[in-house]
Amino acid sequence: MFLGDLGFWTFFPDKINQLSVEKGSQTVPEFLGATVKKPQGKRLITLIVALITIVFIGAYTAAQFAAAAKTLDVFFGLDPKIGALIAAIAIMVYCVTGGLRASIWTDVVQAFVVMFVCYGMLAVAVIAGGGIPAILSKLHEIDPNLTNLTAGFTPWTLLALMVGFFFYGFGFNLSQPQVLVRFLAGRSPEETKQAQWLYLAYSYSTWIVMLIFGITCRVLIPGIEDPEQALPLYAMQNFPPVLVGIVLAGVFSVIASTADSQLLVCASALARDIVPSFYHKMSRKYGLKYEQASTLLVGLLAVIATLAISSTVFSLMIFAVSAVAGSIGPAMLIALLKIRTNYIALSATMLAGLTTTIVWRVLGYSDILNEILPGFVVGLLLHEVLMRMVLKSRSHES
Repeated sequence: MFLGDLGFWTFFPDKINQLSVEKGSQTVPEFLGATVKKPQGKRLITLIVALITIVFIGAYTAAQFAAAAKTLDVFFGLDPKIGALIAAIAIMVYCVTGGLRASIWTDVVQAFVVMFVCYGMLAVAVIAGGGIPAILSKLHEIDPNLTNLTAGFTPWTLLALMVGFFFYGFGFNLSQPQVLVRFLAGRSPEETKQAQWLYLAYSYSTWIVMLIFGITCRVLIPGIEDPEQALPLYAMQNFPPVLVGIVLAGVFSVIASTADSQLLVCASALARDIVPSFYHKMSRKYGLKYEQASTLLVGLLAVIATLAISSTVFSLMIFAVSAVAGSIGPAMLIALLKIRTNYIALSATMLAGLTTTIVWRVLGYSDILNEILPGFVVGLLLHEVLMRMVLKSRSHES
């Protein structure tokens, strides 16, 4: 996954910023819509990307609210419905009043809280477990594969896992609107590119630390009912109230720093990109209040989805990311590489990639090969076939 992230950051952030300025695009649906020339083609592409964003990034937002509900259940014994509602209200308040600028500045503050909690929790857990050698020994007793680097998989299965998650890392950055909107908002291509090592250092240090903490909890909390509640549960069992409060702040920082960006891109897609003519009319009449109302509506829908979907936070997040990456990802690659295209071929690419990722995951093949790779392959192959065979005579009108 790191290599996929690194590949994306090496070649594409500055191009995204530069092309967005050239095309005058403020949202990802607008960016991809500007790839084609025909007005009806622009409209179709923009609509497809907007709908994918609202449905699947909305589901991703619902996963964040579900994580908040689980956390509040552990800390305060709150009903999950009330917990999800509290998280949604807290995040929507500053999203509605401050927009993207508020999201970015709160993310900066939240990042420091997250790092403090992550590194601190791991240090405490390792000491409580008797040190790394003792933890490894106990893990081996639970299951020898927990201390086996290959986890008992065959070389071919390991290769498939590695290739699949390379595309997960690459496809995530190339497709997620809540990530791409920051490249679109950059002041220059050079500034956008400079964010590379800060992003990678922060993301991977906190991920790796929490991964090790989760493995350590296999020893410290062996009989836990819901593994996704390990961090707050461990804090409740071992820390004084002040430190528990800091851990709670850290968990909510992770949730909020993800959910606020997702809320804003979904609201933008709903307000601006579904029916642009309606957006211009409402903006002239109500100004900023129209977009604020859209943010509230998206937040409410995400809360409803949280209560309706019975899934782990991790599974829902992976499904949503894969669906967006397998559909928008290939289209973004075509746009950034300036490959000759047509609105019919580009639409078919996204729909084929979306269908493939969903079917691949439903069939269970993602346990070996992440579904983003087949989504990319099918989408790009279909695009090439359509451009070479079916739409060749019409490509100059695209």
